[in-house]
Amino acid sequence: MSGTSAPAPRFSRAALDCRLSVNRVNNDMQQMTFMECVKRTWSSAWQAATQMPLLVAGTFALYAALGWFGLAGRPVPVEGVTPSAALVATGNLASILNALIYLWFTLKVSRFVLLGEQATPLMPGAAKPLLRTFIVSVVMTASLVALGLALWFVLRPQHQGGSAFLTLVVIAIWMFVATRLSLLYPAVAIGGRIALGAAWRDTRGHFWSMFGVVVVTALPIPVCGTAIMIALGRAGITPEIAQRPGWLTALAVGQSVGTVLFALVSTTALAWLYRRYANALPAPEAR
Repeated sequence: MSGTSAPAPRFSRAALDCRLSVNRVNNDMQQMTFMECVKRTWSSAWQAATQMPLLVAGTFALYAALGWFGLAGRPVPVEGVTPSAALVATGNLASILNALIYLWFTLKVSRFVLLGEQATPLMPGAAKPLLRTFIVSVVMTASLVALGLALWFVLRPQHQGGSAFLTLVVIAIWMFVATRLSLLYPAVAIGGRIALGAAWRDTRGHFWSMFGVVVVTALPIPVCGTAIMIALGRAGITPEIAQRPGWLTALAVGQSVGTVLFALVSTTALAWLYRRYANALPAPEAR
């Protein structure tokens, strides 16, 4: 009706504070140093965990439960013993569901950092951002496989016995491409389309900065996980022992802790890098 206006949307005090903080960050991100970006990544990861505790705890519980079935579905090969097809199928299904949960969790963390969105809605944008995140992940995985096969057929005849060298070349090239396109994840998380060219342009000249921030912030988590697994092996915990129900539970819980922590930190790092470098890609909504 003429002369009337729709009532302004009402937000909680916590949501408004978060959105105001996000807007303040927009104004000074370009002047941030490398270590400031690292510190703010850790700070945002902590804020996401404390302001969305049920979402983080629920993700951990689901990932641990499905992880148990995933580990159980891949028993240690024993001569003369073949795991049942049902067990293997259950393990594969659990792994696929865990991959989807991981993508969904990173989507929610990205929207928290970039939009100030809290735990709800659980499935924002009628699942379109999640679908696009899934497509980006499939494209990245397929590109790794295609690149590996291409280099293998092209370079293998000139490097007989150099499979280790070819593997390193494939990994190095793929890491470069994946880093240059990594801003696609926060872009689609906030509702943007899959714009490969825009992501490539925005990250031109910033590879080492982006790679360094993610490595410094997130690398300690898998390093600690690897150290724990090595310590367990030296303590006499063999793969056969680890197949016992109690050890499967411990491993599933530990795997879930590491995965959730890694997802929190690596996703917040990408979100801060997105604020710093995204130009052709869509900017977060101003609230």
